[in-house]
Amino acid sequence: MSKQLLSAVLIFSISAFPSLAAAQSNGSSSLTPEQVQVYADFIDAFSKTAFRVLLSRTFPLRLSGVAKDAACLQGIHLEPEGRSSDRGHLLSREILRNHSIRMIDEQEESAALKQRRKGADTVSANGSGTPKDPGILTLSEILFDTSHHFAVIKYALLCGPRCNSGAILVLEKVENRWSLGRRPCESSVFMNATNPRS
Repeated sequence: MSKQLLSAVLIFSISAFPSLAAAQSNGSSSLTPEQVQVYADFIDAFSKTAFRVLLSRTFPLRLSGVAKDAACLQGIHLEPEGRSSDRGHLLSREILRNHSIRMIDEQEESAALKQRRKGADTVSANGSGTPKDPGILTLSEILFDTSHHFAVIKYALLCGPRCNSGAILVLEKVENRWSLGRRPCESSVFMNATNPRS
């Protein structure tokens, strides 16, 4: 029986570790429960914008566009930016909770943007006056403060070269939920950006 157990462990090890190494080399290492909660709480709040599509990979967060003395960062001691992944993470469906949002990958992104340019995805199919879809939501990596009471995140709505928009936001943990709106980084809001993820 011990030979069978040893064989099973060996087979499992051979099959599991290469896929784990491949996942980490692709930047798809698992999110922490705290990161999942930040993304999920953000999507809960942001779903009011009527977006329907989310890019499944995060992008690196760069704070170069935010002044060091910006009001949104006053009194916050951020962890070093190097702790934010340069490759990004793959987002899992658990961040969507019960929202009807489609997740797409990088290959599907360009096709979806081409479809948007044709105007096929801008209004509801039944013409009921449903708000215009603001674009494909893409989220940055998260940068926490040293006490993990604040989380900095950048979002971008991709809709084509002349209408991309987004901002850098500071979320605050209030009663076990990450809340938007208490510390907006007003200088980081952008419209019509050519490369909104930079």
